[in-house]
Amino acid sequence: MPAFARDNSFRLNINCCPHPVEVLAFSGDEALNTPFAFDVEFVCDRADLDLEALLHTPAFLAFDDLGRGIHGQIYQIVRCSPGKRFTHYRLTLVPRLAYLKHRTNQRIFQNQTAQQIIETLLEEHGILGNAYGFTLQSTYEPREYCVQYAESDLHFIQRLCFEEGMHYHFKHSSDAHYLQFGDGQAAFTSLQPATPYIPSGGMAADSAAIQGFDLRLQTRTNSTARRDYDFKAASRTLEAYSQSDLKRRPLEHYSYPGGFTSDAQGERQSQRALEQHQSDYRQASGHSDQPTLSSGHFLTISEHPVSDWNVPWLLTHVHHEGKQPQVLEEQGGRSTLLHSQGFSQGYRNHFVAIPEGVTYRSPVVFAKPRIHGSQTARVTGPAGQEIHCDAFGRVKVSFHWDRSGASDDTSRCWLRVASSWAGDSYGAVTIPRVGMEVLVSYLEGDVDQPVISGCLVSSLTPTPLKLPADKTQSTLRSRSTPGGGGYNELRLEDRQGQEKIYLHAQRDMQQHIENDSRLQIDGQREETISGASVVVLKGEDQQTVSGDRKVQVQGNDFQAVAMTSHTRVGLVMAVEAGVHAHFKAGATLVVDGGPLLTLMAGGQHLQLTPVGIYSSSPILPGGVPIPGMPAVPASTEGVEAMTALALESQKRAFASASANRAPVCLACEALQEGQA
Repeated sequence: MPAFARDNSFRLNINCCPHPVEVLAFSGDEALNTPFAFDVEFVCDRADLDLEALLHTPAFLAFDDLGRGIHGQIYQIVRCSPGKRFTHYRLTLVPRLAYLKHRTNQRIFQNQTAQQIIETLLEEHGILGNAYGFTLQSTYEPREYCVQYAESDLHFIQRLCFEEGMHYHFKHSSDAHYLQFGDGQAAFTSLQPATPYIPSGGMAADSAAIQGFDLRLQTRTNSTARRDYDFKAASRTLEAYSQSDLKRRPLEHYSYPGGFTSDAQGERQSQRALEQHQSDYRQASGHSDQPTLSSGHFLTISEHPVSDWNVPWLLTHVHHEGKQPQVLEEQGGRSTLLHSQGFSQGYRNHFVAIPEGVTYRSPVVFAKPRIHGSQTARVTGPAGQEIHCDAFGRVKVSFHWDRSGASDDTSRCWLRVASSWAGDSYGAVTIPRVGMEVLVSYLEGDVDQPVISGCLVSSLTPTPLKLPADKTQSTLRSRSTPGGGGYNELRLEDRQGQEKIYLHAQRDMQQHIENDSRLQIDGQREETISGASVVVLKGEDQQTVSGDRKVQVQGNDFQAVAMTSHTRVGLVMAVEAGVHAHFKAGATLVVDGGPLLTLMAGGQHLQLTPVGIYSSSPILPGGVPIPGMPAVPASTEGVEAMTALALESQKRAFASASANRAPVCLACEALQEGQA
């Protein structure tokens, strides 16, 4: 049993440590929104303490015999060179929360409140519901999209608290420490009873006392303004203002973007930003030997000559020191904490506090990570869908760094897609498709505001061109969906001497020109239409052919003219029919041959000249006329109708001649002879 002094006040209880230890000195800090850290120097008559087993072990540092002190885990432990009888050790106590600074992650949270995100992180580290709690006075909306990017879990939690105006502190017992979150004064408890003010240099106090207390006022921002923009309500201006009641020259802090999409959010953020600036406008500092002081608690002062100060003060930071050199009987004992600023034995602290009526907000800015460049990601969607978007043309993506997100429609939030042109129901729209690799940029560098700024070629999504062979081509090619197999394309070829614009429609092509269309072709034009061609002209049709015009109809040709048809031929007009040629007029048929008109049929002819009428044979009375065939309108039955009319008229002519025993016309006789 080592010869330790029996009246030591400071004790260190280390779980699972079978050997007694004695505290030589300690020093530590605890503050709101910060994990505490205490350096403890102790001695033991054993030089072989298992440091590996002690690391991460819970321990309690007691400040007095009443159980007041700090509970934490051994974050660091050092064995110093052994002395003649005792070995000095140093360790650092921290809360379990401090371990979170050693895990850095990149992940995305969706549709969760800040509290839910914090709870997830804590429980992933084994800090369960009985070791932490929330006392919140406000209701917080879920965050649609919240990114932890290249920051530790601890920094991420602290940043969320800062952004929402939350705070945290610790409560200690001999066997545990409790992490308390809050957003108002209700999360803090009062230290009882009040501690008297007994200034240093006076009579020694019989009990713990406040020995020094100073109050500082400092210029601070006294008004805040926040502005933001919501593309879903683009015409609405999102602004919020807050101003303190202090009657002095306005000193405004303006920030954009404010990070809100509703008036209520804006007002709360503006007010909490003002409270952040104002929280240390009036700040007290002091020192005492009261071991009960702990950050996150109200200290009530009594017996101070300034009566206005005899009120509760919220402790925001406390620095603790303790030394008990009497534990050493060995001469030449070494201690890095024993001698400092004339303090060699006992307990003391220095503290910072603000008035009870001032709402505490962390003055420390926990900055959000910024991405001042771009990243790549892959577009995702439901299984079986090749295009997945919402009413704004937004798509979902999976980042290459995201290890927890699924590569489907549930993967992440909707990302807006930048366009070369976007107006009021007009512009350019190209929806990135599932599987495409896209370039993602960040508005203001904000990791929570990604936008798609372009698409990238990769081994999974190669270019539609054969490069570098087709390097002179520019193309816009789509793909039929679902299933692929077809495409629409506009391609430009800029190779010298081979310049060409190529347009391909996989199925239909439709043009709508509301006014004029002009086409000029300096070379040749070829058109191949595999099906039918239908042209409807509701106005006048004019065509000028400077050279020859050749039309070949391999089927039938139909033409219907509602009014008058005129054909003017400068020199010769030749009309030839393989079987029949019919000219029919409803009233008058005029054939004007000028100086000469010749009719020929059946080897005979009739000639009309200025001199007279000549016939190759005498003109005989009789015969049966063949009625003229009417023109058939253009229709699918045109050929059948024309053929049926021709055959029917011939049958009637032959039947009439046979019944009357009258000769038929010479043309018909010749036709009969030819058929015979």
